[in-house]
Amino acid sequence: MNLRREIEKIPNIYLISSLAKEKGIKVYLIGGFLRDIFLQEKKEFLDFDFTVEKDTLGFLKSLVKITKAKMITLDEERKSWRVVIKKEGETGGKEKVYTFDFTEFRGKDLKEDIFKRDFTVNTLCVELNRLPKIEVIDYFGAREDIRRRRLRVLNEEVLIADPLRILRAFTFLAKYGFRLQRETENLIKKYCQLLKGVSGERINEELFKILATPTSYKVIRKMSELFVIDAIIPHISSMRDVSQGAYHHLDVWQHSLETLLRFEIIYKRRLVENKDIVDYLNEELAKNRRRIQILKLACLLHDVGKPFAKREKEKKTIFYQHEKIGRDLSEEISSRLKLSFREREVLKQLIFWHLRPGYLADMDKPSPRAIYRFFRDTGPEGVGVILLSLADWRATRGPLTDEKKRKRQERRMFKLIEQHFAEKKKKPLPRLVDGYGIMKRFNLHPSPLIGKILSKIKEEQTLGKISTPEEAYQLAEKIIAS
Repeated sequence: MNLRREIEKIPNIYLISSLAKEKGIKVYLIGGFLRDIFLQEKKEFLDFDFTVEKDTLGFLKSLVKITKAKMITLDEERKSWRVVIKKEGETGGKEKVYTFDFTEFRGKDLKEDIFKRDFTVNTLCVELNRLPKIEVIDYFGAREDIRRRRLRVLNEEVLIADPLRILRAFTFLAKYGFRLQRETENLIKKYCQLLKGVSGERINEELFKILATPTSYKVIRKMSELFVIDAIIPHISSMRDVSQGAYHHLDVWQHSLETLLRFEIIYKRRLVENKDIVDYLNEELAKNRRRIQILKLACLLHDVGKPFAKREKEKKTIFYQHEKIGRDLSEEISSRLKLSFREREVLKQLIFWHLRPGYLADMDKPSPRAIYRFFRDTGPEGVGVILLSLADWRATRGPLTDEKKRKRQERRMFKLIEQHFAEKKKKPLPRLVDGYGIMKRFNLHPSPLIGKILSKIKEEQTLGKISTPEEAYQLAEKIIAS
């Protein structure tokens, strides 16, 4: 990728350069843009970072006056502002929004400012006052670290000043395939407990970036080795070293990690070929967060209730009602991570129902009624529950595991998913009666009974047992009488 060409593509870059020269203020392009150029990332660049020698606010007031751009204060105390520039797309295409973040030196000079930044790979810079001449400034070996895909902190104070940088390190591992330098790894392990004091909103932003990558298991496993995952989800500590019965070959936490791995393998080898499943998993549950990310989180947490449910009975290890305990614990975890209401509900449903597909799979041929009630109870999360169960089963390889039986169960579940999507594409059945009609016909007042009657009518209609309003009223009469 040509550095000069990419820099010259940045909107108003020569205006920024000339304004810096005019005011006698040195302005540097720094950070992620240059990092990604040297990583040869093929992407459209819309976000840029700048560091300014002095009088940043005065400089930016002049810039926005000329460009008519919008300026936002990010951190007045740290003298950090954002300029938002909108440009029409080429040949009348979609409007593009560029963000320019300007921060004043956090030290007496450029080198000291850079020394206070998070990782060496983000410390490359170019002095804009010297445009069109381009000279990359690299005080701390950033280009060598980029070449070796090595993530290295400059000094441990940056992790203490903002512990979120510990989690951001793993975002870089997930996104770019970096590896941690040994000393940096030791510092992360030393200070990871400081993450407990970071807000849930900031934590979930980085965690979900990791879960969005196709091989998040490798990164989560590294977070587990350094106990970073425990710092952001403390309940995981209770899952470690909790042994299971003879169907399992791993303890509760290692099994949960393995479940995430198995899901990512299933997705890559099979699910990605099914458009219905891909569309389902890519549904946005919250801004920039999709169902697949919550499903991966559920892989890690589906057995979070087991340590509290573990009992020994007749020389067998049992975890009676661990799915219910897990559902309740997920509320605490969701609250800590500041998940949206929709995300919380999806996570709860996945954890609570993850055993249910096993009951269906154990049947030689699940009845239409059993299948209907499964999807009725699990609602929109039915397919997700099945996918979680498939990964859970594959992560269970103890001495009592029957592989032939497991494969038969998987075939049944994949067939069930196909049938479910096929049914969803059919035209909905017409409503035979409504609640008002039921109340009027039988002289009833509003109550939970009306909902129960309508639910039963819908079930029998779907199964082809009734098809007319009169048959629906006859069924309602039986339910009322009972």
